[in-house]
Amino acid sequence: MKQNSIFYIAIGVIIGFSVAVFTLMESPDIQTTEASSSSEDVYPKFRNQDPQTVSYTLIAQDAEIEVAPGVISTVWTYNGTVPGPTLRFTEGDDVTVKFVNETPYAHTIHFHGTHDSANDGVFPQIMPGEEYTYNFVAKESGLFMYHCHAFPTSEHVRMGMFGGMIIDPAIRPMEPAREYFFALSEFDPNNALEYFTEYYMINGYANQYMDNPIQVVKGELTRFYVAGIGGVLQSPFHVHSTIMKVWPSGILWNEPYFAQTHLIGNGDTAIIEATWDEPGKYLFHVHGIQEERGSMAIIEVLEDDSSLLDVQTPSNNKGSHSMIEWQEDLIKSLEQPQLISYDNLGVSAVIDAVKVSTDQVSIVKDSWNPDIVESYVPLAIQVNLGTTVAWTNDDFVAHTVTDTEYSFDSGFIQAGNDWSYTFEKSGEWDYFCTLHPWMKGTVSVI
Repeated sequence: MKQNSIFYIAIGVIIGFSVAVFTLMESPDIQTTEASSSSEDVYPKFRNQDPQTVSYTLIAQDAEIEVAPGVISTVWTYNGTVPGPTLRFTEGDDVTVKFVNETPYAHTIHFHGTHDSANDGVFPQIMPGEEYTYNFVAKESGLFMYHCHAFPTSEHVRMGMFGGMIIDPAIRPMEPAREYFFALSEFDPNNALEYFTEYYMINGYANQYMDNPIQVVKGELTRFYVAGIGGVLQSPFHVHSTIMKVWPSGILWNEPYFAQTHLIGNGDTAIIEATWDEPGKYLFHVHGIQEERGSMAIIEVLEDDSSLLDVQTPSNNKGSHSMIEWQEDLIKSLEQPQLISYDNLGVSAVIDAVKVSTDQVSIVKDSWNPDIVESYVPLAIQVNLGTTVAWTNDDFVAHTVTDTEYSFDSGFIQAGNDWSYTFEKSGEWDYFCTLHPWMKGTVSVI
């Protein structure tokens, strides 16, 4: 009996070893990519043995676009469209994004995921006419978003400054699929900060996929990269006539689950896969009032891929077909962006106002709005050497008080708070708000 047990164990070891060798031979990605996880890691970290250096340029540009048939609105964009370009690279790649601000407002790019403070897109705020370079290594795989994080952030996001960032895994590639990207957002042509907005779009244009259906092939795996950009309503994403496989929060280390509808929170994402076995027209949309205001879309399931060969492009994920370039071309053709150019960006204007003798300045209510002419009351003050001047923020959003030469800077003054500075040198001190650069004031010290 003992000899038989030893014999069976030996046979099992041989079979197991053979299977392992065969698996490695059939899986070159596993052979050539090293996992560096430890039991102490919160999530698995994989080392890409062939990382690439990837560069993008994103430009903050104001534009007039069509957001629904016959509805023209002024928006704030990255590279002229809403959403901005979809960035794509692989886990472990070294990514550089050059950011150019060609608008009168301060803007940034905040990337979701892991990076240091200098590349987080909050500090510093990038002033009109200035440039900044972000650099980070893609440490996670999945779908992440980027958006402006100037203040009030909800206004900048609502106005159109957002986009998607797909980070493909360095090992264990996803199954081949046909890929699409969807950004679910809110927009109101009359008031960017309206609580309930007139439109709830998919990719910046209301109901665009009703007339231009998302096309897939029967029996083929379809993958949707979906980002929830909205600021008020959550996005219950629903696909008709199938069950979805979902990676919550768009992170490929998460365990997927199956769903009929998946709730995507504001600032979150999901990777969703589905297959249709029968040709026909089906729907997908954000479940709720959003579907009546721009988020309804058609999925057309085709018999074969013959009509898609000319519009699909190769994906970073081996064997997959990307339709994202087709989507971006469609967005441009529908929005028809007309870029708005500005002269003398970043040039400080001389303040022509009567100087008032006081050591108290109010940052006035609604001064975040560029239509407010006098952002500070008084605009110009005169004080004696050694005087401490206090600024009180009477607005409902944060502001800064920053010398144009950056010799003093308040940092963020939250609504209702104040900040003081003692002037120990004589001269003229022009200052502004780094979040809203049209806000300008001056202090004369004698």
